Amino acid sequence: MRGEVLKPDNTDGAGLILGEDGKRYRFTTARVHKSAALASGTPVDFIALGEEARDIYVLAAQVVPPEGVRVRTGAPVAPAGRDSLFKYFLRAISRNYFNFTGRARRAEYWGFVLFQIIILILLLIPDTIITALAYSATDPDRIEFIPLFTGLFYLYSIVPGTAIAVRRLHDRDLSGWLYLLILTPYIGGLILFIFMCLDSRRETNKHGPSPKYGADAQVDAFA
Repeated sequence: MRGEVLKPDNTDGAGLILGEDGKRYRFTTARVHKSAALASGTPVDFIALGEEARDIYVLAAQVVPPEGVRVRTGAPVAPAGRDSLFKYFLRAISRNYFNFTGRARRAEYWGFVLFQIIILILLLIPDTIITALAYSATDPDRIEFIPLFTGLFYLYSIVPGTAIAVRRLHDRDLSGWLYLLILTPYIGGLILFIFMCLDSRRETNKHGPSPKYGADAQVDAFA
């Protein structure tokens, strides 16, 4: 959701953001991307949780070109800052656990997938030990793997994995419902894999500004 800062976060209390829905949301600087200080009137994009604003990003002020100047969209711009892949993973399984709104850049999605796989592989070690101990005392000739920790972590990661995939689709200006293609045998997973590999769209869409490119307009004069 987009909004405008009414009151900055300071010693007088939490800040206030007026959302585009007409409601006021409290916020603290800790919820702002890179803990940037927000002044009154700053346009922002944020996630509303109850009466609190989270995951707050500063939006570039709209450029009003003077007469005789046009705005060209889609022009190359300086990339926005990128967090580490592990930080993306931690954010996905914590504060963005149930976040199905907004956009997720390609690095954010694949950072989650990478560390999900790494942790599942590491959890195979204790599960293998548990399996060996369980069957060595009962029936050593009949061994069935017991996915205790791997199973629990996999179940835990289903929701954030779905949420980040939906946000990745939003980043391509696609409907999050396309994630249901995963239910289509063979071809569904392949189509989603291709979508997940595509770069972020530069322009702002209904889901918010590009998490990779930020502002998407450049002003240049007529030739």
